[in-house]
Amino acid sequence: MDEEAVNPRADLMLGLEELSASRPGYDQAQTYYDGMVPEIFVNARLRRALAAKQVDFDLNFAKTPVNAVTNRLKVASITSPDEATNLLISKIWQDNLLNIELPDLFRRAGEYGDAYLMVLPVEDDEDNVVRVEMYYNSPQTVRVVYDEENPRRKAFTIKRWCDGPYLRAELLYDDRTERWTTGRDSRGEQPRDWMHWPADSEDPESWTIEHDWGEQPVFHFRTDRPYGTPEHFGAYGPQNAITKLQATHMGTVDYQGAPQRYALTETSTTDTSDLEPGDFDDGDWPLDENGAGPSDSGDDSSLKAGPGEMWLLRGYKSVGQFEAANPQVFLDPIMFNVRAMAQITETPLRMFDPQSSQRSGESYKEEDGPFISKVENRQTSYGAALHEAFVFALRRLGIEDPVVTIDWVPARSVSSVEGWQTVKAKIDAGVPRRQALMEAGYRAEQVDSWLAGVDDAELQRRVDVLASLADSAQKLGAAKTLGVVTEDQVAALMAGAIDDLEALANAQAEAD
Repeated sequence: MDEEAVNPRADLMLGLEELSASRPGYDQAQTYYDGMVPEIFVNARLRRALAAKQVDFDLNFAKTPVNAVTNRLKVASITSPDEATNLLISKIWQDNLLNIELPDLFRRAGEYGDAYLMVLPVEDDEDNVVRVEMYYNSPQTVRVVYDEENPRRKAFTIKRWCDGPYLRAELLYDDRTERWTTGRDSRGEQPRDWMHWPADSEDPESWTIEHDWGEQPVFHFRTDRPYGTPEHFGAYGPQNAITKLQATHMGTVDYQGAPQRYALTETSTTDTSDLEPGDFDDGDWPLDENGAGPSDSGDDSSLKAGPGEMWLLRGYKSVGQFEAANPQVFLDPIMFNVRAMAQITETPLRMFDPQSSQRSGESYKEEDGPFISKVENRQTSYGAALHEAFVFALRRLGIEDPVVTIDWVPARSVSSVEGWQTVKAKIDAGVPRRQALMEAGYRAEQVDSWLAGVDDAELQRRVDVLASLADSAQKLGAAKTLGVVTEDQVAALMAGAIDDLEALANAQAEAD
């Protein structure tokens, strides 16, 4: 007997279980990206004081691996060889503000490891599809469940959300959508808690919405398969250490500004029971829920640790102060953890610290290798999901077999003098000019448009101009750093150099 006939809620409960099991990981990823992970071992007195003033000293480096990848994920174009299809693609893009929606989708996919793009047809009164809506859905509320036998096939998709005192859920299949709801204030933990949720109050059977799309209108953007891993997952440990070090470091700053002091007495004259001298009293600190100050330990001792506290022992023999901790004790480990974070997440260190080093373009290229590979992998994965989404949308709009091409802005392109010298050397060695430019990081359609009607001599001239310009920019930049010229002078010299190079190249081209 068919299992669904025996238990019509089997898929629903499976989907809810998958959502509940995956939710903590997504919540954790969001917490680290937002920089909301607390330092739980900080001194209780300092923690209460900071909490009362709503002050924190967080250094949130964990979001950098996410943003670094997202900033390189820019869709250059979505096109089709058919002009009518191109017009529809433009309409879809404009109707859904995809120039805003897609960057957010890519960032969320990096933040959580997974993100979903809903593509829903919108019909008029005569059931004709007039447009499609595309919008992001969070993996915290949506999850695709894949077929166990074929992990590339979507078995179904579940979407769950709160609607006032009710829980709502939809199951999306290739041929229908099922709508479910709980009763008022139900937690929805048991199958009996869920009942059909009609789309039309006059039609009890409308809880199932049939369609002939042949696929689910949900498209999964992910960093891995079957489900992704947050881009900053490897940053969790280093970020915990950085948060701990920074909070502790800030605790010692008070000691540097108001050192803790001590006074020693002669033997047999010590009495610490009645005086509590110091720069601050408990009134300067917020009270806890019991009305006690943070330094109130329940006894009368004046030997209290804290910024500005003084240890008084009657009958002074000597006095002094405790030295505050050396800031490097905290700052050096912080930088170690930043470097560890960069290594673990395959993110160039200069993206955490732009002033970390001044090196040549070739050394940057070497350092960027793993990172660029990661970005290109994301372009491949996200591009496949975006292609599926647009094909689905175009079919709903009446294009039976659309041909769509997704092009990305290159993850890396040549801009340094060494890079252009390398391109020139490749062409001189016999590498086809189109191949050399594509290896420099430029898209095929860009290269084809540049080379249209351009012979080898003209190409060589352009490469020489770019190489000369890059060389001039590098040398002028070094001169500015040394203080030989000002920034305005560099701008003027570069403008003149560009004009001179173009004039020289044009004259040479005319002579040829």
